[in-house]
Amino acid sequence: MKNYLLIIAFAFLLISCKNSNDKKAETKATSLEELEVKLDSLFNSKIGINGPGAAVLVSYDQKMIVGKGYGLRDLETKTPITINTNMRMGSVSKQFTALSVLSLVDEGLLSLSDSITKFWDYPVFENITVQHLINHTSGIADYYENFDENWDKNRIVENKDILEWLATNPKPLFESGEGWEYSNTAYIVLALLVEKISGEEFSKYAKKNIFNKAGMKQTNYYSLANPTEINERAFCYEKDSLNNWEKVDGNYMNGMMGDGAVYTSINDFIAYDNSLLNNNMISKNIGALIFKPSSTLPKKWPESNPFEERLPFLGNSELNYAMGWFTNKDFAFHTGSWIGARTVVVRELDKPLTIAIFLNSDSSFIELINETYSLVNEYIKTTANNGYK
Repeated sequence: MKNYLLIIAFAFLLISCKNSNDKKAETKATSLEELEVKLDSLFNSKIGINGPGAAVLVSYDQKMIVGKGYGLRDLETKTPITINTNMRMGSVSKQFTALSVLSLVDEGLLSLSDSITKFWDYPVFENITVQHLINHTSGIADYYENFDENWDKNRIVENKDILEWLATNPKPLFESGEGWEYSNTAYIVLALLVEKISGEEFSKYAKKNIFNKAGMKQTNYYSLANPTEINERAFCYEKDSLNNWEKVDGNYMNGMMGDGAVYTSINDFIAYDNSLLNNNMISKNIGALIFKPSSTLPKKWPESNPFEERLPFLGNSELNYAMGWFTNKDFAFHTGSWIGARTVVVRELDKPLTIAIFLNSDSSFIELINETYSLVNEYIKTTANNGYK
């Protein structure tokens, strides 16, 4: 009889534990559902169903806990944005250019301390190293104003045109290593350097050595001068003088690669994000450099820290630049802004959380990322005992 009662008690305990676990799972699922509802409310309030939109990724512990699209990738066909929609990254692309350079370093074909005059004996590259280009301390002149004012806009600007302009020795902004200035020109030169050393066209090298290794099956660099097919492409839009959305993918500066021009999706980006954690693209030793600060931004850059003012959740700690990423003590992040595209990616350094928002218009992402981070951060904290670290 005693044994029988023990068996009943044990069975009751098992049932109680199961019910308790079920309730925990139910609480977790409900909490995630609430997060999705709140994010839907946020994005739907900012993005119309008949206009260009956004893709959002929330990844925690290498899992996509939220992946959604809002609005349209193509206004003519009314095709919606999904997690497989490939969107233009703007300057978020710089991290892939930096990775391509690090891949060459990993192969022993390049050193970060190499002088650029080793590859092009132009006065403009005197005393500039690979590291200077990557961390924005080269002082090299910005190409945009020159080409905006002097270029025949019926011709597409390509990387080779930037190199030809640099051969004319445009005046530097400062002596290399003596200042800090965000430089798109520097990343064009880095893309050219990858081509020169590898003997391969830059986009093909990046595809083989970065995108494919990261599992980014549909990700590509895109040049209007030599177009490649972008599957499920989101076209870029801006408002015209009559306040109507206008497709702006044909801009004459869309022929350059390196400072921008990557198209990727939420689905591919999480594969890349996980690859960063798992060191699938380059060796562990070289991979350790990705988020390691290699330059420090002036405290007032250019007049103040725009991230501190616009993205207050980042805090106000010292701001650095690493390998295609801004960093501070808590975060690695980058924004992108180009004609008809806005992007932002934020990674926490002390826990496996990544948030990415991609827009196929020139709409602001500021409120979206601030509110998204706030909602996600609260979700992570309140579900800490429900299966998340």
